[in-house]
Parts: sequence; C-alpha cells; structure tokens
Amino acid sequence: MKYIYPAVFTWYEPEKVYLVSFPDADNWFTEGYSLSEAIEYATDVLNLMLWGAEDEGLPIPKASKLEDIKLEDKNSFAQYVYADTELYGDLLQLKKILKLKKTAKAKKFTQTHKRTEVSL
Repeated sequence: MKYIYPAVFTWYEPEKVYLVSFPDADNWFTEGYSLSEAIEYATDVLNLMLWGAEDEGLPIPKASKLEDIKLEDKNSFAQYVYADTELYGDLLQLKKILKLKKTAKAKKFTQTHKRTEVSL
C-alpha cells in the first residue's frame, strides 16, 4: 500500500541533529545529522513500521492532515513523508536473497580454495 504521513522535524542544537517524530503513532521516531539524512531515515522508519503492522495484521493509524499538526518548538516544521510498503517488502526480500547469494558464494569460495599448509 501507499501512504503519506506527516512527520515533525526538530533541529536539536546541543546534539546538532534533526529529531523526527510521527504525531500519528507512538514510538515512531528517528534522527539525522542533516536534513536530507533525517528525511531518508524518516522514510525508512515509516516504511518499516507500516510494513510491519501490515505483516502482523496490526491496525494502521490514521494519518493526520499536515495543517492539523501543532508545532510546539520554534525549531520545528512538519512535512509529509511517503511510504510504499509493497516496494519496501520487495526490497527486504531482495536484500535477503542477495545476502543468501553472498553467503553461498563465500562458502563455495572457501570450499574450493582451501588453504594448504606449507611446512618449512
């Protein structure tokens, strides 16, 4: 499924990091040292949490409208973050396949290139 959720980005000066939270879901948060990194990680968190909820049959929280988000910090702004859980699931499967292939290749390599001990 495709989703769009508002995220709140807050610049936290002491740590020089953007803190990211999703007002529509408890415990969905991340951070990034640059705005682009924070947006990338927010996209990943949103996809992961929604994909996990779908996979486990858990309820999907209703997304708020961006204009309904109340910002309590002057260093904050809200913007939509996009998620495509079908694509995300496919990427997870691809990563799993590539990891298995890499492991199989490494195993095959070690089996065909066994060390021979040389005694002096």
